[in-house]
Amino acid sequence: MSKGEFTREQLEFLELFKIAAKYDCVYLLDYHCFNLFEHDQTSILTDAERSMLAAHAQRDIFAEALQQGFEPDQVIVGGISEQKHLC
Repeated sequence: MSKGEFTREQLEFLELFKIAAKYDCVYLLDYHCFNLFEHDQTSILTDAERSMLAAHAQRDIFAEALQQGFEPDQVIVGGISEQKHLC
């Protein structure tokens, strides 16, 4: 896999992380990570664990981001097929 290609699991997490970072709510990823895995170090999670984390944290992150002006696209987390490039 080249540097610009990601799996579906990686994209699910990266898309949500991008939103969380832009709208200053990365702390919600840490919170959900701790609840799921009893630590807050998302960097040591497997791709499958990060995907699970994204699924659990998505609702809270979207709610917080929406309050801060986030306007979701037509396609939300998980809508990009595997092996696409992240810009």
